[in-house]
Amino acid sequence: MGQFRHPNIMKLYGVVTEEEPVMIVLELLLTGDLRNQLINSKEGKNCGIDVHTLLSYCRQIASGMAYLSSKAFVHRDLAARNILVSEEGVCKIANFGMSRELMDEDCYISYGGKIPVKWTAPEALHYKQYSVASDVWSFGCVMYEIWSLGHKPFEAFSNKQTIKEVDEGYRLAPPPGTPRTVYKFMMECWHPVKGERPTFTELMQELSLPDTKLLHWRDEDRDTHPEANTLGAPLNFTEHLYMDLQESYVVSKNSVGTYETTDS
Repeated sequence: MGQFRHPNIMKLYGVVTEEEPVMIVLELLLTGDLRNQLINSKEGKNCGIDVHTLLSYCRQIASGMAYLSSKAFVHRDLAARNILVSEEGVCKIANFGMSRELMDEDCYISYGGKIPVKWTAPEALHYKQYSVASDVWSFGCVMYEIWSLGHKPFEAFSNKQTIKEVDEGYRLAPPPGTPRTVYKFMMECWHPVKGERPTFTELMQELSLPDTKLLHWRDEDRDTHPEANTLGAPLNFTEHLYMDLQESYVVSKNSVGTYETTDS
């Protein structure tokens, strides 16, 4: 962490090694983690969060991750619980306990340890292959957490069921209040073939479009699903929203490490 200098990465000020226990000195972020911030907003404890704020969170995290990937680091545990928020509303990526430097390779092979299954890309779950592309998958899950105001991805599924459903092409439905363009970004992050996912730099470019464009609701979506554009509404309100995007991937596992993808 000592080499990271970015406004959306938690700062490490130093390490105290002169006596036990060894201690690290980090910047203090009193607001706490992003997930609790989102949950508090849903419960009416923080009225300062709106769709523009949610979009800002996505942009900030993408910016921090683009910086990490430029340094050839994979985080491996990107989730809303590991994003801290300053009192000014600045997101800081934290918890680098699972992060690894890629050195001269484009992926890191893990040989053990616990895995946050519901945030983890298929190639990492099945073959322990971690890369910037697997962090991009996790970023899609963070976007889901943000727009659902703190719901965990696949929270109604067991870990085993999550893996099965994802392998068969199931993707999370858009949270209520999610504009089509924002959900499209999530789906791009969840492409079953890692080489087809956008980079964080590309995501930053997409997210840099004006708010009016990214937050736009088509008349047909608003008219067909009037309850779906309410931020914080029950998740089942959007089960059938953007079905063309939800069913983008038909994935069949023909052989080890090989996925065949077609439009459904």
